[in-house]
Amino acid sequence: MIIIGITGSIGTGKSTVSKMFKLLKIPIFDSDLIVKKILDRNKHVIEKISKIWPDVVISNQMQRKIDKIVLSDKIFKNKEERIKLENIIHPLVEKERKTFLLNYKKFGIVGLDIPLLYETGMDKKCDYVFLMNTSKNIQKKRVLKRPNMTKKKFELINNAQWSFERKLKERPYVINTSFGKKITFILVLFYLLKIKFRVKYCG
Repeated sequence: MIIIGITGSIGTGKSTVSKMFKLLKIPIFDSDLIVKKILDRNKHVIEKISKIWPDVVISNQMQRKIDKIVLSDKIFKNKEERIKLENIIHPLVEKERKTFLLNYKKFGIVGLDIPLLYETGMDKKCDYVFLMNTSKNIQKKRVLKRPNMTKKKFELINNAQWSFERKLKERPYVINTSFGKKITFILVLFYLLKIKFRVKYCG
């Protein structure tokens, strides 16, 4: 099984490329989706978060719910707060990831969609990495279209991730998503074919 890490800073096209993998019938582990499910459904996690940040948990007669907008505002303003949340969430995500890899071990290729791939050291567990990139202007325009996003929050999130230049030193396959989905898809296909050729003839 070949493991491809899919990563990139916020707004660079990571989710779009993951969808292209799915279109090509390549199984994808979506870290963001798993985190969302954990925050929405895991009562143990909700309880832990309520003790650390009581104001991010909304309670009513039916259920307790995490306000993810308030939570994200807190963690991206303070690195120590972000680490606290990561210590709660990451072990559960890692467990889900191991299950995913076990379930799809017979597939030729799988993708791991992980925003903080390099920051968490998960690149070391991948055979190849697809790194998304685009211009700063395009990135900013994409991100600011998202609900509840501000320029300040965008900068905070962006600064919490490695720079493109730092990631580039790890020698990933770079996919520039600035020129539309068709060109992006062609680049994805090109690199996938390159990987298959390399595996087949170079071992």
